[in-house]
Amino acid sequence: MTHTNPRHLRFVRTVRRSHLARLAATGALVVIPAACGSNDADVFGAAGQSVTTDQTVTTEAVTTTAALAETTATTVTTVTTAAADDAADAATVPATAEMVVDFTYTAEASGGRAHNPYVAVWVEDTDGNLVRTISLWYEQSDKGARWLNDLSSWYGSSGGDVLTSGATRAAGSYSVVWDGTDLDGGTVAAGQYVVYIESAREHGPHSITAVEVTLGNDGFSVTLRDDGELSSATATFTV
Repeated sequence: MTHTNPRHLRFVRTVRRSHLARLAATGALVVIPAACGSNDADVFGAAGQSVTTDQTVTTEAVTTTAALAETTATTVTTVTTAAADDAADAATVPATAEMVVDFTYTAEASGGRAHNPYVAVWVEDTDGNLVRTISLWYEQSDKGARWLNDLSSWYGSSGGDVLTSGATRAAGSYSVVWDGTDLDGGTVAAGQYVVYIESAREHGPHSITAVEVTLGNDGFSVTLRDDGELSSATATFTV
């Protein structure tokens, strides 16, 4: 059994009577529809009074309808905003996700002893803001810290803040791991990021390579270009 909203019926009847009144006032109404019933008899009383009354009722009905529409719009906006907030909260990489960055460092022959390089591996967002330093290798002393700015790109991004570090290492192949968290320890949002590897050593060249990646619910592996003493670099994301 179909149920009809009484408010809707009243509104339809009001608009219909108003329409008939306007037609009667202009002499355009010739036939009285049988479906109008006795409720439409008021339309054909004193024409001026009927029109005035129906216009008032119609104005009230339209005002009420507009108020209902405004309330509905407000409700929809609130729900939509809440849904967007929930979606934003949910749009983070899986908590189990991690990225492994592999690279090879090869000291170029210089005819003398090659010092161990300073190396930084870090992640930025696409606006150039530091997300997390994955690994930082430098001489663990006050003297050694003075040369951190030789890692010019990392230093410019981080401001030289050392939150994680380790001693320098000799030439070789290495792997470092990022757990997908930011500087505050929270899981990063899904989206685009840039992974960097930078190296510098005393009396040696400066090398840097980078790749843009999109983090989400799918794993991938990408290759970074070789540069200077850095080669065979890859970033592998698993979820």
